[in-house]
Amino acid sequence: MFSPVLDIILPIFGLLMMGFISARVGWFGQSSVKGLTRFVFDFAVPILLLSTIAKANLPDVIPWGYVFSYYLGTIIVLILGLFFSRVIRRGTFSEQVISAFSGSFSNTVLLGIPIVILTFGDDAVLPLFIIIGTHGVFMVPLFTILLELGQNENEQLKKIFFRTVNGLLINPLVIGLVCGLILNFLEINLWKPLDEMAKLLSSSVTACSLFALGASLAYFRNNIPWKEVPIIVFLKTIIHPLIIWVMATFVFGIDEKIWIYVLILLAAQPTGVNPFLFASRYNVGKSVSSGSAFLSTIVSIFTLSFLLSFLT
Repeated sequence: MFSPVLDIILPIFGLLMMGFISARVGWFGQSSVKGLTRFVFDFAVPILLLSTIAKANLPDVIPWGYVFSYYLGTIIVLILGLFFSRVIRRGTFSEQVISAFSGSFSNTVLLGIPIVILTFGDDAVLPLFIIIGTHGVFMVPLFTILLELGQNENEQLKKIFFRTVNGLLINPLVIGLVCGLILNFLEINLWKPLDEMAKLLSSSVTACSLFALGASLAYFRNNIPWKEVPIIVFLKTIIHPLIIWVMATFVFGIDEKIWIYVLILLAAQPTGVNPFLFASRYNVGKSVSSGSAFLSTIVSIFTLSFLLSFLT
């Protein structure tokens, strides 16, 4: 039972450890980590998203039950995170938002894509990219609005709205998703040289994302707030996938097992890098977000192995 799991987990966390060790010994500096991470987020994954959606056999009807299963479940975890942060930390609203998103914002790109594709192959591509494509559309604006409200309580909602919309329109993942949908709808095939370029960029996603994540974690490991972070990690790696499973199976009654498995695996991913990026931008909760990303990734080695042993 564990042999297929090791075949998936060991290469993934092996690459992650290569990035971590390279950064810790000084072979891969912070500027290099930033550059590689930007390459993954701004170029490789958007192109992978575009080429995949453009060629995919999209469903005639949008699977709203599938989408709602993930995001309603995620909102429940977000509310739980706000509650626990308020009880434990009693900090500002912005600090509570960072903690709550650290417990509900999955690492869907750097870790989710490699694990799901290596586990389920082509059968998981469409359900995977439905969530990948909408994750930034839903979570990033919500994250931005809550933090803007916390940081600028007296600022007009109109300004916050337009700032959020502008950030959404220039998001590379959103651009890749929209372009892929347009090509698919118009039944336009990429020019062969462009298609080959897309394949080359897409093939780099797994290795580059895992190495970049490992290198990033090397700078996240210090000053972990042990009073709060373990609860965030428990929410992220245990409660989040459990609630998503309940929503998909019992609330919305999704029939396709692979689609349910993709939802569970994405929810079970450790904390993504976005909470730390937002924490750095707004200068609030950086130790919580970075500590959550580091510790949840370590814990996920065991939780994901346990989960994959059943799903495979």
